[in-house]
Amino acid sequence: MNPAYSILGYTVVRFDFAYAEQVLNLCMREGIVYLDGGSDGACLRLCLRSGHGRRLCSLLAQANVPFYIEKRGGLPQLLRRLLRRPGLLMGALCALALIVASECFVFDIRVSGNSTLTEREIKELLSAQGLAKGAFIPGLDTDRLENRVMLSSDKIAWLSVNVRGNVANVELIEQRLPEPKPVLKPAHVVAAHSGEVVAVELYRGNVLVSAGEQVAKGEILIAGVYDSAATGFRFTRAAGKVMARTVYSFRVEVAYEYQKKVYTGEAFDKKSLNFFSFPIKLFESTGNCGTVYDIIDIVENCSPVPGVDLPLEICTERYLPYTLEKAYRDPEAALTLAHRQLTEQIEAALADGELLEKHIYTEIGESSVVLRADVVCIADIAAVQEFEVDIKKEAKG
Repeated sequence: MNPAYSILGYTVVRFDFAYAEQVLNLCMREGIVYLDGGSDGACLRLCLRSGHGRRLCSLLAQANVPFYIEKRGGLPQLLRRLLRRPGLLMGALCALALIVASECFVFDIRVSGNSTLTEREIKELLSAQGLAKGAFIPGLDTDRLENRVMLSSDKIAWLSVNVRGNVANVELIEQRLPEPKPVLKPAHVVAAHSGEVVAVELYRGNVLVSAGEQVAKGEILIAGVYDSAATGFRFTRAAGKVMARTVYSFRVEVAYEYQKKVYTGEAFDKKSLNFFSFPIKLFESTGNCGTVYDIIDIVENCSPVPGVDLPLEICTERYLPYTLEKAYRDPEAALTLAHRQLTEQIEAALADGELLEKHIYTEIGESSVVLRADVVCIADIAAVQEFEVDIKKEAKG
C-alpha cells in the first residue's frame, strides 16, 4: 500500500461486479483516484484516500448503486479511535513522554567496591547530596558530588560516579582506618583449669612450669615479671599457649514444656508504588494484626525486561501475626535435643584441643532431661590475668 494512504487515511469500498463498469467510469469522470483492492469474482474492491472515498460513496448513493464500506484505516482513523478512549490516549502520551524523558533522569544506581559499608548506607549518602532515582541528569555535577560525599563520610577514601544512559555507576574504595591500639596492662598467664602440663609454647614472659607438672586452677604458668640482679624487676604482658591434660565438665537441661510460635494464617499487606524516589500509597489491608508479628519486605521491579531495572517498584510490607503457645515435647525428643546441644558445647570448647575420653550421665526427670558430661582432653588452659603495678613503690624499692 502507498505510504501516503496510511498517513492520510484510506477507505476500502466493495460493490457487486455487475456495477464495475459504471463505478469505474464514474471515478474516471469525477477524477477519483483509486487503487485496485482485489476481486473475488463476485465483488470488486477499490482502495481510495479518505476524501475520495467519501465522494465516491456519496455519488454511488445518488446513482442507487449498492456498496459496502469494508474498511477504514490510516493515521486519522487511529486518532479518532484514540479520542473515543481518552484513557488509552493519555496512557500513550505518558508512555511517549516517559520514553523521551528517560535519558534525562536516573533510573538506577549501581554500587561496587564496598565491603563494610552496605549498599543502602552508600545510597543514603548519595541521596543526601542529590543523587537518587529520579535525579535530573543534566543538573548533576559529578565532580562536586564525589567531593561532598567523601567529605560527609570518613569511611570512604575514593569515590567515582559515572552516568551511562540513565544508570549511575558508583565505584568506591573504603577508608582503611588504623585500629586504635589498646592500652595493655602487664599480665600473667594462669591456669583456667587444673591438669597435667603436656607442652608449653612461649610467646612472651617468664615460664614457670614444664611438661609433666601438675598445676591447679589459678596457678601462674607464665609470669609477667622478670627479676634481674642487674636491671631489677621488669614487667611485661605474658603470652603463650599451655596444653594440658585436663577435665572439662558440661551440663545441658532441656525442659519438656516450651513456647512455640504459631502463625494465625492471616497476612496484612501495606502496598505502595515507588516511582523514582516518590512513594505512592496504594492500599492497606484492614484488620487487627495483633501485638506480635513478623514483617517481610517485598520489592518487585515492574520492568518487563529481565535484568533491566525501571524506576517503578511495587513495595509490599507484609505483616504475619503469630501467638506464643505452650507446647510439649516427649522425653525422647528432649533427650535428642539435649545431646545435640551438648555436642555443640563440646565442639566449641575443644576447637583447638584433642578429645581423649567422654563420660555422659543422663537424668530423666518429671519436667526436663539433664545431661552431664566429663570430658578428658588435651586443651589450652592458658588464661590472661592482668595485674596492677605501683610505679612509685617499685621505683622506691
